[in-house]
Amino acid sequence: MAYRIGSGQGFYGDDVTRALPMITGGHVDIVCFEALSELTLAILQKDKLVDPKRGYTFDVRIIAQKILPEAFKRKIPLITNGGGLNPQAAAEMVRETAANMGLSGLKIATVTGDDVLTRLGELQATGEALANMETGEKLANTANQNFITANVYLGAQPLVEALQSGADMVITGRVADPCLYLAAMMAHYGWAWDDWNRLASGIVAGHLLECTGQVVGGNSLARIHETDAAVLPYLGYPIAEVEADGSFVLTKSPNSAGAVTQGTVKEQLLYEIHDPANYITPDVVANLTTLHLEDDGRDRVRVMNVTGKPRTSTYKLNLGRLEGYSRELIFNIGWPEAWLKVEQLKAALNTIFRRNPPIERVEYSYLGANSLYGSVAALPDDPMEVILRVVFTAKDQDMLKTVVRQINTMGLSGPAGMSVSGASVGGNPHVILGLWPTLVARDKISPQVDYWEV
Repeated sequence: MAYRIGSGQGFYGDDVTRALPMITGGHVDIVCFEALSELTLAILQKDKLVDPKRGYTFDVRIIAQKILPEAFKRKIPLITNGGGLNPQAAAEMVRETAANMGLSGLKIATVTGDDVLTRLGELQATGEALANMETGEKLANTANQNFITANVYLGAQPLVEALQSGADMVITGRVADPCLYLAAMMAHYGWAWDDWNRLASGIVAGHLLECTGQVVGGNSLARIHETDAAVLPYLGYPIAEVEADGSFVLTKSPNSAGAVTQGTVKEQLLYEIHDPANYITPDVVANLTTLHLEDDGRDRVRVMNVTGKPRTSTYKLNLGRLEGYSRELIFNIGWPEAWLKVEQLKAALNTIFRRNPPIERVEYSYLGANSLYGSVAALPDDPMEVILRVVFTAKDQDMLKTVVRQINTMGLSGPAGMSVSGASVGGNPHVILGLWPTLVARDKISPQVDYWEV
């Protein structure tokens, strides 16, 4: 019988309660909740600086309160990387919540070891250059050392250990998205860690599941003419029915909104994939170009013939660092002579920016005209209106506030008919989080599994 893996979350803030129908309906054997991105980790670090007991996603509490009781009743394990920067605090919160609900006998596991922010010096001392993958610059040589996160993309192995030890809920830090799902398969089927084709197939299943609504018709061009937009906020989330040989059928919660077709599957297959022949993950390098899709009934697509190659000797490590602040203003400019007014406004703004030398970058775009694709299409000759967006940056957020105040003085002295969006005037500077992608030797990272019991 196929092993059924459900997807209950694709990002921080996703509707995790959509996992309930697949659990209460008996349609899954395990459910995974994928919550992390580099931006999410930065948000969690901000939370943790305010309160050391934080650092995990608010979604974990919702899972504990609303989903865990139903899953525990049916012996359906849950996996989440919503532990973020503080899986152990998340586990303690879940333990207390479960105890208050009377879930006696519950076992919680945490996986840590991905957070190496305090180990950067140690890693460099042992020969790890931690060079930027895009520029080649060594970490020690970069002037801006204002790093606030440093997380390794762990693989499935420590999660498998936790599941095979009987954990009812596994809470992790930065585990690579599809590896959450691969861990469920590895724990159930016991595939060898060098069975590259099965591992690669498991990774592809995880990749198809990890973005919840996307593979069931969300964000879909393939179904743009068939989609009932009224049901998009309530799509049923996907399920993979995985066979022992690694092949699987992708489907969704029965009797739920959305659709699983070869078109939606192909869209998700290509999502965030740079080289389909070499999809590098911590556990295997998957080759998506060999796979084959077949219809297997309504809302059922069978995926076969995925192949894989040995995993790399390194883990990916992403560092996040503060690189200043940005501010946005949106101006409305109307006919007649809209483009002349735009040029006058730009000239006035540039004067203000030049008189405030810490302003580092200024970018202009026209919403609705070239804000998405740049200058690939000609702008209209004499438009009825132009929406000008300007974004500018500085190291000091107070400087940005000063500049905005100076810009606001043009309210009665700017180009004719100019107005500025009220929401953008009242906004606050945003932190600019820069990413430093690098690699670290696998043998320098030691994941750890710990347990809590109710």
